[in-house]
Amino acid sequence: MVFCLGESLLDIIISSPDDVVVRPGGAMLNAAISIGRCNMKVALISELGDDDSANMILTYLQNNNIDTSFIVCYNNNKTSLALAFLDENKKPKYSFTKNYPEQRTITENIHLTNSDILLFGSVYSLDSQIRKNIRALLDKAKSANTTIIYDPNIRHSHHLEDSKLNEAVYENIGISDIIKGSDEDFTNIFGTSDINEQIKNIRLINTNAFIIITMGSEGVLADYSGNIIRLPAVKTDVLSTIGAGDAFNAGLINGISTLNKLDGQYHSKILQKGLEFSALVCASLDNNIDIKH
Repeated sequence: MVFCLGESLLDIIISSPDDVVVRPGGAMLNAAISIGRCNMKVALISELGDDDSANMILTYLQNNNIDTSFIVCYNNNKTSLALAFLDENKKPKYSFTKNYPEQRTITENIHLTNSDILLFGSVYSLDSQIRKNIRALLDKAKSANTTIIYDPNIRHSHHLEDSKLNEAVYENIGISDIIKGSDEDFTNIFGTSDINEQIKNIRLINTNAFIIITMGSEGVLADYSGNIIRLPAVKTDVLSTIGAGDAFNAGLINGISTLNKLDGQYHSKILQKGLEFSALVCASLDNNIDIKH
């Protein structure tokens, strides 16, 4: 089973006032949908309100083979929204409306095994209101030898102005088996755009993890025990980059599950699957791979 832990919201994607698309969104939700469309067992651990947006999201998840039993729905509460304004390069600029009650929680009563995968990340994983719950679930996954994949997804350096948020990022990096982020993410975390320095900084926190750095049109670079792999991006006509990194995560997980191992000889194949999924999403206005895949 794949467990995706993260925020769920409704994305309103705006190219122009006459070109608006509405999609269920959230980094881990996006990945879960793509994973579900590969006919893999996947569950989303998240929070929603009890409004029409929540009903739309739940229906969408269930129609895409996602186990929703680990989603907390708050009574008399609205679901969070994200406005995504696409620029000329099809990159989004976000404006969020977060709608959470004062008392929050995430489901921790989850049975995890060494054959499961837990994907988590984004600023959601640093949220002080639920950080204790998230850390408890990560510790449970570590004890069960569950494969833990962390995608920091830190879009802006100001997201880490609080020292406690920095501490949470470092904890997330330290506990994970696979650390996958964009070059932009790690620039914001470590204050350097030098990828070699980024890898060195990650290694100071986690000596054994499989490190994956996506570089947009430049492809991907990965490091495993000092062995460096570089692969070019899959060429595509880009309509939107929303969900590209999330699709990469889904492809990565699909590759790991298909090959049934995370072995050095398979790393290139696993990374290639991530690149292929990412290209599929960039070629559409959906946040996930097409249903036929």
